[in-house]
Amino acid sequence: MADLVDQLLVRPGLYLGPQADPVATAPPSVARIDVRPLPGGSGVMFTYEVITSDNGRVHAEHAVLARTTDGLVLVTSHSHADVTTVLRESEPGYFPAEEGASPFPMAIRLEVPEPGHLVYSWSYASPGEELRVRDVGDVKVVE
Repeated sequence: MADLVDQLLVRPGLYLGPQADPVATAPPSVARIDVRPLPGGSGVMFTYEVITSDNGRVHAEHAVLARTTDGLVLVTSHSHADVTTVLRESEPGYFPAEEGASPFPMAIRLEVPEPGHLVYSWSYASPGEELRVRDVGDVKVVE
């Protein structure tokens, strides 16, 4: 089975789709994720935005998913923190922040159900609370 990087390299491009909080009753927003290959096929770069009809852009993120000699890492910089966080894959597609690596507890799950379909899920919590899946972008390639 191909690893996550290989699955994403099959269909780089612009992905669009709904973004929703599976627990909240807020109306869904739109996720826009641009997926681009890194040199040598070592990974992919994500430019990720979430846009709502009432508040405009509510999330901006640049991330790199890359193969290292120690496995996959996801390096993310986003509009909700003033530090970049390095996440290591703990199980296929799941990247939790180690304690102290992020200003708040967080984890990102990446899934590729089929080529050209990406599910990008954020789990987070306030310090001392349990992680909860809060944002799920379910996007498909459009170009």
